[in-house]
Amino acid sequence: MTTRRCWQQRAVLAALLAALAGLTWRKWGDPVVDFGCELYVPWQITQGKHLYRDMVWLGGPLAQYGNALAFAVFGVSLTTLIWVNLALLALLTELIRGYFARCVSPLAGLVAGLLFLSLFAFGQYGPLANYNYIAPYRHEPIRGVLLAVGALHAATHAWSLQAENNPRAARRVGWWMGISGLLFGGVCLTKLEIALAAGLALLAGFVVGMARLGVHGQAGWKLPGWFLGGMLVLPVGFVAYLALHMPLPLALRGTLGNLATVVAANPAQQAFYRQVLGLDAWAQHVTDITTGCGIAGLAGLVVLGGERWLPHRWHPAAALGGALLSGGLAYCFVPWERFAKPFPVFLALTAVGLVSAVKQETDRDRLCRRWLPLLMWNLLALVLIGRLGLAVRMYHYGFVLAFPAFLFLATMALFVLPAVLRGQPSGTGMLTSGVAAGFLLACVTAHLQLAFDHYGKKTQPVGSGGDRLLTYGPRWTPVGQVLAETTAGLGQLLPPEGTLLVLPEGIALNYWLRRTCPTSLLAFDPYYLAAGGGEAAVVAELERHPPDVIALTRRDMREYGVGWFGEDPNYGRQVMLWVLRRYEVAQVFGEWEDFGVVLFRRRAADR
Repeated sequence: MTTRRCWQQRAVLAALLAALAGLTWRKWGDPVVDFGCELYVPWQITQGKHLYRDMVWLGGPLAQYGNALAFAVFGVSLTTLIWVNLALLALLTELIRGYFARCVSPLAGLVAGLLFLSLFAFGQYGPLANYNYIAPYRHEPIRGVLLAVGALHAATHAWSLQAENNPRAARRVGWWMGISGLLFGGVCLTKLEIALAAGLALLAGFVVGMARLGVHGQAGWKLPGWFLGGMLVLPVGFVAYLALHMPLPLALRGTLGNLATVVAANPAQQAFYRQVLGLDAWAQHVTDITTGCGIAGLAGLVVLGGERWLPHRWHPAAALGGALLSGGLAYCFVPWERFAKPFPVFLALTAVGLVSAVKQETDRDRLCRRWLPLLMWNLLALVLIGRLGLAVRMYHYGFVLAFPAFLFLATMALFVLPAVLRGQPSGTGMLTSGVAAGFLLACVTAHLQLAFDHYGKKTQPVGSGGDRLLTYGPRWTPVGQVLAETTAGLGQLLPPEGTLLVLPEGIALNYWLRRTCPTSLLAFDPYYLAAGGGEAAVVAELERHPPDVIALTRRDMREYGVGWFGEDPNYGRQVMLWVLRRYEVAQVFGEWEDFGVVLFRRRAADR
């Protein structure tokens, strides 16, 4: 691909990114659920606090300390995070484009970038606005997947250089392996599941590269050495930095202990995570997977039959007709909320095919430029989507965990499979490409309509200045208006330098008012409560550091299998009893049954 064509593709992707950002400007992020932590934590780090020592945190340190560095350099505001995330989103899109452009075709790279931006980067397919790449529920997954794609990019480039088998290229192989290791080390400081997925993909690259390229002798230990050396840089650096501010065991646990925190919280016993994995209704999910595989298999047989038996002169017309028919049927009848459930089956089948292609390929350059990168991406996608269990989807956590699978399968259907068919005497691949293009166009159209239906309802501002975001207007929900009123009321009620505790969730109020939370636990959903030591630990901490004001929000936690905080005997009762003994109601905002906030101040005897 010429440099000019490459920059033309980048311009198209940049234009789409800018258009989607402008149309959804400041309508990302939920003002109550999750996203407030992504503002509060980096702000507190700039104030001298640290993860793990002062704030309970279940992920790695890289994303939050990176955001804190951005706050320190460019100022503490939501605007800072917006521009940083837009820049990193552009980088991720370019990495996706470049990866598929190199291993499939330039057009495949452009299409992959367009699909990623249209469906995943700015998507909102439910009431919560936390599943996008600008204001996510957590920054760890979006930083982790960026680094994982970068690590695969660097590794595949290294293997391509190794395949050239000349001294000049050989000198650069080690550097690219070191870069891949450096980026993978960063992945290990984000989320466990992303580290496992990237690790398996990179390991497959090493196994295939070392075996098929005949790497042995001195090079046989130098390449892993470069990778391991790069991989240790960031983890060792973070351990050393955190150890300056906390005991070494705590620094080690925080830096590399995502697994330990997961075990402590025991998500397998949490109703929320059983629902995420589809274990709550496994029979229905298995039925959906079987049905989806059957429909896809039948459609595939029809398309392949058309490729084989239709005369070649009819193929262009058949491709157009197939695109219109598949697009119309998909738009009208596909249940988009569950159409991705068969993806793991498809990925497993393509993995088998790619392993066979890797074994049979005799051209070293073609092996390292096409089949090995595709196999590595396939494995990355398969492990990531496995995190969703039986309930694979593109919405919710699927905005990170399902996008590699979707882009891979779309590329295979649009470009790789048609190319294979063109190599057969009886096929052209045109009908296959046409049917796949029609389906993808229907998919993009349906999802954009759903997303902009949600975005169009967001007219209520919350926060001010650089922290302003837009949420649903009063016509749809009172949450935004009540929070705006609560922020104003807290500004009058809180004494100078006073502390604020929000139960069970809504720490964005602390951030907007620039008031600290006196507890190390920042959210009080059942999962975080379990990870933070339970309610007894929270009560003990409140005894040591009682807040000046407590805000109780009406946050529905039924997805966790519990009732309202403080009302359910198994959820928040100990904490609320402590509150009611020492605090009295000062103000109430909103209607409690719809959405309300109750402000408590300390009783006169406890001041």
